[in-house]
Amino acid sequence: MSSSTRSRPARPLATALLAGAAALALLASGGTAQAHNGNGWNWGQGQQWGQQGNKTSTLHSFCAGSTPACTDNGINTPTTTNPPEFGFWASGGPTSGDLILAFLTPETTPPSAAPTIGITQAAKGTPSSITTTLAKPFAWTSGYLASYLGYASAKPKNKITAFKSVPGGYDVYVADLGSQTLQSAAQATNGPLFTLTAALPEYSYAVAFLASTPLSNCQSGTAYGATANSGALYIDGKPSTPVPEPGSLALLGTALAVLGLAARRKRRA
Repeated sequence: MSSSTRSRPARPLATALLAGAAALALLASGGTAQAHNGNGWNWGQGQQWGQQGNKTSTLHSFCAGSTPACTDNGINTPTTTNPPEFGFWASGGPTSGDLILAFLTPETTPPSAAPTIGITQAAKGTPSSITTTLAKPFAWTSGYLASYLGYASAKPKNKITAFKSVPGGYDVYVADLGSQTLQSAAQATNGPLFTLTAALPEYSYAVAFLASTPLSNCQSGTAYGATANSGALYIDGKPSTPVPEPGSLALLGTALAVLGLAARRKRRA
């Protein structure tokens, strides 16, 4: 009998041993098969999980307080109240992480005043108001908001074509609110709530990012849950107290000067 013939019975035995080892591993993991595909995914779970069991969530805006309800119309979530009262909820919430708010305002030169956020409900230790900062010295005019802000791992990435086309693109202001917990849709108002101390320019947006670390079981870095395009709060209303444009102020000043001169001449007559 040849040596190759003698070795054949060992193959079924080796296969059985491998199957037994796999079964033991399955039992040890609680009965759920785990497989890493090189991108940080656990196929048995069906979600991308961090080492603490956190997952990135898609975020959605909602109107709160005295602001009338605003509804996701499949394109964005418009409100005609300016300034609005609002918040964000997370799919699969409650979900915790570092909450970053971003406000997109039509580009102006120089940029418009940085929005100040009034916080009426948030994590302990969060200030009652935060002034945003201009994210970049140049406007966002193309590509993805996630790339513009440096949040490469954010999902969704928010392509600029998902937002209203405005001349010059958008100035983007951001504020980091630290650790917060966003609730599910049903419990949305139990999460942090925000107001703005002044109106935003018409055609502005408010979106959010929720950052968690690490990125996944097999990768380091930060994962960002981002706002669904249709969940972006769209300011579809002019400021409640319109601010006169510089040209209008100049015309008003000229008119007052003419009226004053006419009144002076009338007195002399």
